[in-house]
Amino acid sequence: MKILLQKEQLHTALLATERITGKNLSLPVLRCVLLVAEKKELVVRATNLDLGIEVHIPADVSEEGTVAVPADTFVTLLSTLSYEGPLTLSVIEDSVVLTTPKSTTRIATLSHEDFPRLPKISENNLFTIQAKDFVTGLKSVWWSASVSSIKPELSSVYLYPEGEHLVCVATDSFRLAEKKVNISKIEKLETLLIPLKNVTEIIRHLENYSGDVSVFGDVNQIGFMLGNVYITSRAVDGVFPDYKQIIPKAFETEMTLLKQDLGDALKHVKIFSGQFNKLMVMIDHAKKQCVVQTQNAESGESSISLDVAVTGPDIQMSFNYAYILDALQSIATDSVTLQFAGVGKPTQLRSVGDQSFVYIVMPMNR
Repeated sequence: MKILLQKEQLHTALLATERITGKNLSLPVLRCVLLVAEKKELVVRATNLDLGIEVHIPADVSEEGTVAVPADTFVTLLSTLSYEGPLTLSVIEDSVVLTTPKSTTRIATLSHEDFPRLPKISENNLFTIQAKDFVTGLKSVWWSASVSSIKPELSSVYLYPEGEHLVCVATDSFRLAEKKVNISKIEKLETLLIPLKNVTEIIRHLENYSGDVSVFGDVNQIGFMLGNVYITSRAVDGVFPDYKQIIPKAFETEMTLLKQDLGDALKHVKIFSGQFNKLMVMIDHAKKQCVVQTQNAESGESSISLDVAVTGPDIQMSFNYAYILDALQSIATDSVTLQFAGVGKPTQLRSVGDQSFVYIVMPMNR
């Protein structure tokens, strides 16, 4: 291999790929990025077997070749290199040699023969969506997925089409978040489960991209094509629960208040919520007030009264404060509405003026 390319482009590609490399005692080459020089580009590739990524960057290739370079060493080297401009990469025996006008560095390489291939599933285009809309959908729900791997379908983000929207859903059985976002084009999508452990990394790459993302998939793999970056993730082969059944069809009590007021109150009283994060919500229709209260026999108690708009009878229910506080991050409007179907029944939280996000939280036992 011998190529000439811009240092900044190489550095950016390495930063994008290096994060998913890691230690694997049975397959040490996974701590490397694979560099493939062919035609007029360099392909930088990394995988941890569950998630893979490759970045294509332009290069002047005078000699094609493939080499596996330890990612952390390569990234550190480029991060500390003050030179900005074109540099030369060449492979000499078992090393890759990086040359600038005033420096020469040799990095020992590993055999690239064992580096896994990334699945190519480009023939099954499921849907196309604006990157910002996809990120909004994933970020609005991923935090409510289960962190346990006992039920893989619950430790995933569930996707399916509905009209002109892509519906993103996640649940851990105690709470559920649903977000609908616009979708540019649907090809074959029916349902899709993205593992939670890969969602944050997918978001990280999509957040910095402003164009359309093409999503490909089959039973076992999902692929994301955005510009010169291709990401592949394992797909979960499972059946997401029929979550529509737990969404109440009618509500007895409804209160609306400012999101900021609710968030501030939760952050204040949570100090005394105890190991189960328990707080009491008490709604007084006559006074048009909501009191949020926590009590802890060992550390103390706290309560805050909030002015709210209320319809329906008084009600008292206990919740995990974190389950309500987490949901506020996915609400873009200034006001929120909490709808109570009755004591012990699921409670719904929605944005005022935005029907695209629905959140269901189960109460705690009193």
